[in-house]
Amino acid sequence: MASIAPWKQALNAHIQTLACPTFSFATASQAGGISTPHVRTLVFRGFYAELPANKYNPVSGNTGFKSDLIAFTTDKRMEKFRDLGGVEGVASSSLPTVTNNVEACFWIPAGENPMIGKQWRIRGRCFVLPRDLEAEENGVKETKNWLIRKLSKESGGDGSDFDFAREYKAHFGNLSPVLRGSFRNPFPGAPKELGSGGLTPKSPIGDDQLDEGVALSHFRLAVIEPTRVEYLDLETSRKTIWVQVGSDAEKNEKLENFGKVDGSWREVEVWP
Repeated sequence: MASIAPWKQALNAHIQTLACPTFSFATASQAGGISTPHVRTLVFRGFYAELPANKYNPVSGNTGFKSDLIAFTTDKRMEKFRDLGGVEGVASSSLPTVTNNVEACFWIPAGENPMIGKQWRIRGRCFVLPRDLEAEENGVKETKNWLIRKLSKESGGDGSDFDFAREYKAHFGNLSPVLRGSFRNPFPGAPKELGSGGLTPKSPIGDDQLDEGVALSHFRLAVIEPTRVEYLDLETSRKTIWVQVGSDAEKNEKLENFGKVDGSWREVEVWP
């Protein structure tokens, strides 16, 4: 059973102050030996297994579970999915787990002066989760077992009774009808002169249509597993980093003998 990271409570409290909880998301793609950086603005969808309550969503997520995994949603037809190592055209039930090193950055402006605030930078590995985590393929089973190890249960025990299908559908239901409908839009990035390909652009999906097959076939849930967390408070000129004990980040930054250890994390105050 996973323990909760020491930085999580503060990060979550700061995110809750945002009218729209967005963050910058950095990836790099490789093509022809050339690395191309990409930065996108994504919406924080909560920590995996802790889906925020939504009175408009008829499907509730799992209760009594926690994790440190940062969740967001994506369309498997998008360039972002391919940047993370995804393969287009694979049947959803056999879609392999895809992973990549990424960095997320949250900016929390001060109320009286938006030029001064707090910044959280989170490095880690990103996993686009298979749609069907009950499938028998080895890659899918490995992903499910990995997720179970990342979950903690408030009543004790592991996450073996976690309902992954329910969590997937609840995340889809937590989106607005318009955003749900975007998953059955024509292929993202395709010239409009090619037509809609028989799909239905700008067609919302209501709360009573959460089994809509086309949209669900494109919808994916992704999680970031933090491996290094950096917090900068410009109001107090304070900077703190957390690295996992024994990690490459701890060794590369020569932090083994500094700060304090809390569970599997080392916390070190550094000069801003």
